[in-house]
Amino acid sequence: MGETNPAYPQSPTDAEGKVAPPTFAAVYALGAGSGSLARLGVSPSRLIHGEQQFTWKRALRVGETVTAQGTIVDVYDKRSLKFVVAEAVVKDGAGEEVGRSRATILVLPEPNNGGEG
Repeated sequence: MGETNPAYPQSPTDAEGKVAPPTFAAVYALGAGSGSLARLGVSPSRLIHGEQQFTWKRALRVGETVTAQGTIVDVYDKRSLKFVVAEAVVKDGAGEEVGRSRATILVLPEPNNGGEG
């Protein structure tokens, strides 16, 4: 997307020795949190991404395998919306934590449910 930092790959063939941009984590970290909601039967069509924060211990290397484990850490209501705070812990192949994500997800009311969520 126009990023020119030489630490990041500039093409699919330019990955050797490079690191992933920090925002790449949004792909799997948010999925880990919203996946927890899906297991509870909440349809992804009812989810709105509110905000997200990342904390990194180190950069992710291109090609590295990581695992993101999502947990719901808070749930609260505001007007007719339910707000869910999800945290994902990202670990490398050795099981060492490399980063965390904390996201607020808005859960829209079910259709014809009068605001209950």
